[in-house]
Amino acid sequence: MSNLPAFVPVLFLGNKGAYSIVRAFHEQYGIKTELNVTMDAGPVAHSKIVNKHIYPDLTDNLREHFIEVRDRVERDYPEAAKIVLASEDTFTEHLITHRDIFEEAGWTVPYVDLATLEEATDKAKFYAKCEEVGVPYPHTWQVTDDQLPSEAKGKLVVKPAITPSYQVLHFEGKRKIYFCDNPQEAQTAIHLMRQGGYPDPIIVQDFIEGADTDQAVVTAYRSPHDKQIKLTAFGRVMVEDRSASAAGNHLAILSENGHEEVYRHVEALMTAYDFTGYANFDLIYDHDQEAFVFFELNPRLGLSNYYVTAGGQNPVYYYIEDYLFGRPVPDSFEAIPALFTVLPRGLVKRRLQGTSYADQVKGLYQEGQVFNPLAYPYDNHWRRKLYVKASELNYYRKFKETGQL
Repeated sequence: MSNLPAFVPVLFLGNKGAYSIVRAFHEQYGIKTELNVTMDAGPVAHSKIVNKHIYPDLTDNLREHFIEVRDRVERDYPEAAKIVLASEDTFTEHLITHRDIFEEAGWTVPYVDLATLEEATDKAKFYAKCEEVGVPYPHTWQVTDDQLPSEAKGKLVVKPAITPSYQVLHFEGKRKIYFCDNPQEAQTAIHLMRQGGYPDPIIVQDFIEGADTDQAVVTAYRSPHDKQIKLTAFGRVMVEDRSASAAGNHLAILSENGHEEVYRHVEALMTAYDFTGYANFDLIYDHDQEAFVFFELNPRLGLSNYYVTAGGQNPVYYYIEDYLFGRPVPDSFEAIPALFTVLPRGLVKRRLQGTSYADQVKGLYQEGQVFNPLAYPYDNHWRRKLYVKASELNYYRKFKETGQL
């Protein structure tokens, strides 16, 4: 009798979100992920829960490498079902664009079609959809040339409408998001993006005042079979990254329940797009509107997806049981109280000092309900432990540079 697994997860790239997915598969099913990366470094280095394959020119010879990966996995696991995943926006689009390579071999590519992806992830079209279905969003302008709208006043946020075409650019002064104190700074940001080669629409929004803890993230899973939402996970952001390259990334997230209005808005958007699989939404509480407003839809599990697993709602379970095998799954709309964080405890404590969340988070530390996705006790190579500790301590330097200390 064969001891090969009934299914094989295949994953591209090796960031923190990728390791979180790998860990979730190992926690839920005790299996290794076939991981394809451009280098052996960072979050996935020295891991024993992956079978790692390194392709330094992966993005340069994409279709050829996709075929190579497909054929290798087919040889190694001839009887197993296969599901292929990406851990960031650009590679999600690559898998969708080249899905024929995998689907002709019977693999599952658990993402929407390209037309749906482009509509849902174009921020300008996303805000139009919010307007259409009654979901709150920030006051927004779309810039198609290089001129800031004259009506845009006060503090503003400037960002690309199309993330993948911006991610691949490299230029001096590049930021993930530009937070501007006045229209002059916003105009400078627009010029910088254009000079850096960004060709698509630019989004300009009113800046919404708020603390890190006014922000939130929602992960939702909608079945491709019965088109019902099976999982929603609300995470209250405790600390966010403010560095130029990673602004808006979540560094500490508290599992939270009881946000039915937000869930109704998530369902309205996913239904309007007929969006299936996982979507990830960024939100902030707007005290003027007295509601959480939506910033964007990410067409995949987010970089901080382990907050879902930490709260007892392992997301890969739905990928496998529902999406891959079509088996009955229970609805999952409530989380266990837990804290996801990539920060050392001292930084979390300092950032939350004086907030209404300080005592709750202190209690979670005492109860052992705090999880760094990279610090998996099973994956205990000494070099991994050193990497995780160094990664945590590096945030002291980053916080000093960004004024968060």
